[in-house]
Amino acid sequence: PHVVNVLERDKTIELLGTIGLLYIMFQAGLEINLEEVRRNRHHSILFGLLTFSVPLISGTAAGFYILGMSLPASILLASMFSSHTLLTFPVVSRMGLVKKRSVTSVIGGTIITDTLAFIILAVIISPNRGELNMAFWYKLVLLSVIYVALVVIFLPKITRWFFRYFLSDTGVEDYVFILTAVFVSAFFSHLIGFEPIIGAFLAGLTLNPLVPEKSVLMNRIQFVGNSLFIPFFLISVGMLINPVVLVTNLDTIKVALVMIIIAFFSKDIAARVFSKIVNFSHTERGLIFGMSINQAAATLAAVMVGYR
Repeated sequence: PHVVNVLERDKTIELLGTIGLLYIMFQAGLEINLEEVRRNRHHSILFGLLTFSVPLISGTAAGFYILGMSLPASILLASMFSSHTLLTFPVVSRMGLVKKRSVTSVIGGTIITDTLAFIILAVIISPNRGELNMAFWYKLVLLSVIYVALVVIFLPKITRWFFRYFLSDTGVEDYVFILTAVFVSAFFSHLIGFEPIIGAFLAGLTLNPLVPEKSVLMNRIQFVGNSLFIPFFLISVGMLINPVVLVTNLDTIKVALVMIIIAFFSKDIAARVFSKIVNFSHTERGLIFGMSINQAAATLAAVMVGYR
């Protein structure tokens, strides 16, 4: 829209972009090896807290003191690069490094840091809706517990029941059911005050054991996502961007540089401190940093919500 203006960002593009965003978060939850995460849960918790808190603190300080933003805006900005996306996971997998403790620590840490970042997101946007009071906190905690319990307990049971009685030779039904489960989970996440992406991510984690990595169903999920929904999300994000701003507005360049520098060094510090504590080698520390520096799905989700 801001360059050659061939297409406008209409409701169709917005809808498909939203589906793509939910799909990204669902796939992220679906592809995590939960068994390895459980085995190294102490390392995962420690790394998750470090890779969340170091960027959050440094990013908030940079936003407040360097960019002159308000405190809520600074926290929102910092939460964007507190989270990370496992973009390099397929490369790590192909190299046969998936079972390394350093890799499982990052995978488990991703669940923690992304969840905390989304909670920060929910808390920060609430004052703009006039909701931030004690009632908000009671409601958030109570509804969150009920919602998570319902998804974690009932979604696997319903899925097993459906797979047992309603599958056919075409295999279309299982994919449609999975897609429906993602949208329903995202919808109820929205109802309790969270962003729908949290529901999609939780659906992915919950359905993770029921969708084998090498199955036809997983192949369908990855193919449709990578060829249709996720590209539409990236197109819809691209349609928001006005490239002229990058060369006419110095503030934009300043914000971009601060975000890149703070994200890079804060994630590196978190990886170094964690590796020092658990006695990982220099190479493993580099691997941890290489997996946790990537900013994509979770960051774009926070950007889109913050933008709205």
